[in-house]
Parts: sequence; structure tokens; C-alpha cells
Amino acid sequence: MSPGIGMPELLVVLVLALVVVGPQQLPVMMRKVGQMMAQARAMAKDFQSSFEEIGRETELSELRREIEALKGANPLNQIHGEIDKAARDVQDDDIRALKLKHHAAGAGPIDTTKAAKLAAAKPTAAPVEDAANSEVDSAPDPQPAEADAPKPADTIKGR
Repeated sequence: MSPGIGMPELLVVLVLALVVVGPQQLPVMMRKVGQMMAQARAMAKDFQSSFEEIGRETELSELRREIEALKGANPLNQIHGEIDKAARDVQDDDIRALKLKHHAAGAGPIDTTKAAKLAAAKPTAAPVEDAANSEVDSAPDPQPAEADAPKPADTIKGR
């Protein structure tokens, strides 16, 4: 059985209120009870809407996390990363080849920034058709190393 207020119970409460309060004050008391009930309903509605708002915010934060996860799992980003890695590996290989070439020519150690600039300026080579052509070109540079080296101060002044 559900506990509730039926018609007989409501009549008993009204008769008691009429006896306790009196017929003159009964309309005023009923108006105040109605106002209190309206305030209670408004508070309950506000409480319920705040819970619904918290639920919506939670759902939105979960959706944001899922969107960020999907952005991170974008296959295009992975492909770009792999291409960049391969390009860096090729550039590193070109720098190593230039260092070996420079070292084989008998010059001193080469600066890595200079090697990187040389690798960037070097045109891409055609595919190797012959095993004899696969070696690194060991021909000396057209400019001698002495032209690049600074002259000592004693030779400039004529001493």
C-alpha cells in the first residue's frame, strides 16, 4: 500500500485547521501554505536542473576527450610523422656521406652545420645503375683548402 493522502484524510485535516485557526484566518493560512508549496516546488526544480546541467557538462567533457583522442589517432598525422622521419634519415645519410668525402680528401674535420648546408644544396642523385658508380665521388674540391684557410698574421706583414 502506498502511503498517501486521500479524500477522507484531507477532510479531517481541513476540519482540524478550521477548528484550530478559525474561519476568519483559514484563507490567510491556506494562501501561506500555497506559497510555501510553490517555493518548495521551485527549489526542487532548481535542484533537478542543476543535476541535469552537471550531467551535460560531464557528457561534454567526455566528448571533448574522445575528440582529442580521435585527433591524436589521425592516420594523416602518423603518415606525416613517418615522412618527416624518413626525410631526416636521408638528410643524415647525406651529411655522413659528405663528411666521409671531406675526410677522404684529406681535409680536417668538417663542421656539421656546413655539412647540413652542403646536403641541402646538393641536388638529388639519379639512381645508381652500375656498381662502379655506387662509390662516393672522391675527387678533390675545385677550390683548394688553402684558399679557405685564413693566412697567419706573420705572412701578411711580410715577416
